[in-house]
Amino acid sequence: MSPFPRRLARAWLAVAALSGIGVAGIRADLESPNVKKLGRTVSRYKDDVLQIVIGYKHAQHHLESRWILLETCISATRGPAVEIFREDVALIAPDGTRMPMPSQRRMAEGNPDLRRMLLQARVTRDPLAGYFPACFREERLGFFAVPGEAIVFDQVTVDRDTLAWGDLFFESPKGRFEAGIYTLVVENKSVHVRLPLALGIEGTLERTK
Repeated sequence: MSPFPRRLARAWLAVAALSGIGVAGIRADLESPNVKKLGRTVSRYKDDVLQIVIGYKHAQHHLESRWILLETCISATRGPAVEIFREDVALIAPDGTRMPMPSQRRMAEGNPDLRRMLLQARVTRDPLAGYFPACFREERLGFFAVPGEAIVFDQVTVDRDTLAWGDLFFESPKGRFEAGIYTLVVENKSVHVRLPLALGIEGTLERTK
């Protein structure tokens, strides 16, 4: 079973076809056995290298903003530790536009209401850590921070015992985010994550078996 309702998936694949977007790639992401819907606004990608769980409840209700945040938890699945660098992460819009994860400086300059945004997100967060019962160590996913409040890093290393958690920020070049199926991409020599996120799509999303 697909992680998204077939009716909604068909509708967005039709839009993709009319827009000239790579339909085969979208379909493959939606039907990947590595992708699972865990809740209405929680999705997971898991393979033999990495597990990443994304909560997007706040983003779902703030698509009219220039910036969105994705609540994120990451752990290695098994084997050696996994490194992820800032430049490895991007968000692909429904029209195919690739949005690289910005620098801390760009986020701080372009998002002056960061504290307000984080306060809003705090009351809507899903308990993502519960999906990582084998992890007994936690660390902050330090790609971003409120200026002056914490150290920022351009890289994170996780193993199967360590859970890294934090927020990923993305800026729309259009000044807002259109409703549709976005794809979170994390790619380097050892990691190949493509996690579809249905933002602004109405309807009850099905869980996978």
